[in-house]
Amino acid sequence: MRIIGGDLRSRLIKGPPSSLARPTRDRVREAVFNMVGGQCRGARVLDLFAGTGAYGLESLSRGAESCVFVEKDPVCSGIIEVNISALGVSERSKLEKSSAEKYLSSLAGKHVKYDMIFMDPPYGFYAVKNILIMVERYDILSASGMLIAEHGARESAPGSEGAISIYKQKSYGITSVSIYIKK
Repeated sequence: MRIIGGDLRSRLIKGPPSSLARPTRDRVREAVFNMVGGQCRGARVLDLFAGTGAYGLESLSRGAESCVFVEKDPVCSGIIEVNISALGVSERSKLEKSSAEKYLSSLAGKHVKYDMIFMDPPYGFYAVKNILIMVERYDILSASGMLIAEHGARESAPGSEGAISIYKQKSYGITSVSIYIKK
């Protein structure tokens, strides 16, 4: 696995043992960042179900101000720590060893806003709707923010949840990407 663009372009990142996680293919990650354009520059990023941290690390490479990586699996959390250190982005990174739902619940009433929220749960987990509900409930997506959800192509993604609605959706084989914005 490697960083696709930005200051850290072509730098390798460590991946998990094959049975542990399903890292996003470089081609899909590149397509996602082509869709979101220059939104990374100066953004506060949240990487839910972070796995290897590839989405958050790519964002930092492309000029994000900061990234919070949320991953509950201890092996994957360790891989994220190694990747953050190897790329020299520790000062702009924070790792939360927690489930996505537990972390989002911890933001209740804290008035925290993210400009980009990535989520890449295990396929078949059907987490997109639940995460959208929590992001809307705790109002953590900034007014001009985007939520980017990677999910299995056979999993349906909701069209909207409250003030957050689908903006773009693309499929790449077994993978679909749904991008949400605030109305």
